[in-house]
Order: sequence, then C-alpha cells, then structure tokens
Amino acid sequence: MDPGRGALIDRGLYLGRAWAGTTAEHKRRCAEQGIPPANTTTVATKPELAWRMLERALGVGVPFTYFLADEAYGQCRALRTWLEERRVRYVLALPKVEVLPLPDGRTRQARELYAVVPEEAFERRSCADGAKGPRECDWAGVQLAHTAENFERHLLIRRSTVPKKKDKKTGELVREVAYFLCHTTPGTTLAELVTAAGQRWMVEEAFQAAKGQVGLDEHEVRKWCSWYRKTTVCMLAMAFLTAIRSRHIPAPPTSSIPRA
Repeated sequence: MDPGRGALIDRGLYLGRAWAGTTAEHKRRCAEQGIPPANTTTVATKPELAWRMLERALGVGVPFTYFLADEAYGQCRALRTWLEERRVRYVLALPKVEVLPLPDGRTRQARELYAVVPEEAFERRSCADGAKGPRECDWAGVQLAHTAENFERHLLIRRSTVPKKKDKKTGELVREVAYFLCHTTPGTTLAELVTAAGQRWMVEEAFQAAKGQVGLDEHEVRKWCSWYRKTTVCMLAMAFLTAIRSRHIPAPPTSSIPRA
C-alpha cells in the first residue's frame, strides 16, 4: 500500500508450534509472556489469522473489492470455501500443482491448464506501476466451475515477457509463470482481474513503508501485550501519514491497458 492509497488496519501475532502445548512448563512460559490461555493450546495458522481479521473487517463494514493473498493463503481450501460462502470476491495466488474444478466436472492441475492455453489467448498488460515503470506481463484466463453461490471462478495465468528463470531440469532460461484463483461476479473482465492481482504488491510496500517510516521492525519486545501495543501504535502512525499524504499527493490512477 502506497502511503497515499492505503494503510495497515489489523494485525495478528503468529506464535508457531513452539508455543502450543499443555504441559505445566509450557503453561508457565506462556503465562510469563502474557499469552492468553485460549491461544496456547493449538496453533493458529497464518490462513486462520487472516480469516479472523477478514471476519472482523466484514463485521464492521470495511469497504473493499477483492481479498488478495499469496500461495500460503491461496492453497488453503477451507479459507477459500469460507470466502465463497460469504460471496467475497478474491484473487489468490496458487502453486502450479493445485487441482482445480472445470465446468464439465473434470479436474486439472493449474500447470496442466496452462499447457493447453493457446498463445493467442495471452494479452500483454501492466497490472501496476513499479519503481522501474509499468509491470508488464502476458496474462490469460481459464474458465473454471462456478460456485454454489453462482459466482464465477477463473484461473488467471501470469507469464513474464522474457525468459529469466532457470529451469531446474535443463538449466535453460524460461519464462516465469504464476497462477491465481479468482472468485468473481459474472461478467468480470480479464482487465479487472489483472488490476486486482497487481494490487497485492501494495501489501509488501505497506510493510516496507511502515518499517522505514515508523519503525515497525524496530522493537525487541518479549511479551504478548507489548507486541500488540507496539504494532498498533505503528499502524496508527502509518494511518496518520496516509491521511496527510492523501490530501496533498493524489494516488496515481491504476489501469490495465493492453500494450502492443
């Protein structure tokens, strides 16, 4: 999120398996760090933490268009099902081996679908502007099975314009390919999905800005409450900077215009 376009609005501390247990020693360690008992017996995975934060956002009516996330979240089928049941539009990165449902009832891996997409189906588009200008890639979409809520699913394929990744088997340079599962309303265009996919970079930019401008990573706290206090103060500071900047520097328009 560019400071002129958005800010961090929620947070959740991922504890990891080392903090999940039921022994007396484990309970003592958790109590010493101020971790609530409800958070000490099982591990809340990162997709589960995102799930909780999104549920809070929906509960208070935070406006948004798409839920965007990387592979760690995209391959969590329970999260995807929850989003679809609530008719939340999403664009989630997927691993190439993810199995996806087709309209005729068959299933195929994402990489298998890419292999049969004709070359003429790809469009060269910029999903966003980066530090070196437009982020141009070749994009194509594959229709998947609809959901029970009558939303559409698409596999969005992004391919780099030039070979820049070394193939592990041959050692030759090949084009990078990435996959996104999209859950959208009927009639959504490829251009809109490409633009949505490009917005996920804003999250990484938000973390970089928060670390550089308000010291998000400059703490050495050791307790549960201390971490939440520090992180919350940083988020408030970033929100303040976002509001001030937005008054003086309008956010650049985002487009997905095809380029020759």
